Amino acid sequence: MCDGAAGLVSTVDDLLAFARMLVGGGAPVLSPDAARAMSTDQLTAAQKAYGGLGDDFFARRSWGFGQAVLDSGAFGWNGGFGSSWLVDPASDLTVIILTQRMFETPEPPQVHRDIQAAAYEALA
Repeated sequence: MCDGAAGLVSTVDDLLAFARMLVGGGAPVLSPDAARAMSTDQLTAAQKAYGGLGDDFFARRSWGFGQAVLDSGAFGWNGGFGSSWLVDPASDLTVIILTQRMFETPEPPQVHRDIQAAAYEALA
C-alpha cells in the first residue's frame, strides 16, 4: 500500500505559507469550510475517551482534519521526525521548528516546548 505522505519534505517558507492559508480561511487553496474543519475539533467525547498516543493524549487537545487542535484554539503538528509547527490565531503567532532529531516520546522534545514558550513570552 502506498502512503500519500511518504517521502514528503518541506521548508519553513512552505509551512508558513500553509499556516497563513489556514488562518486566512483557506483562500486561495481551500474552501472556508475545509480550513475550518482542519483547525477545529472534529472528535466526539467518545472518540477521545478511546485514547490516542497515551492515556491523557486528548487532555487539552483534539484532532482537526490532519492536525492537532488545542483547546486554546491553537493548532499545528508535532512530527516525530523532528518538526513542530504551531499556529495560535488569537495571539497572531506562528512558531515553526525544524530539527534533524527524531522524537523519543509522543511529546515533542523539551527544546521544542522551550522555543514555543519563548515565542509566547516575547508577546508579553
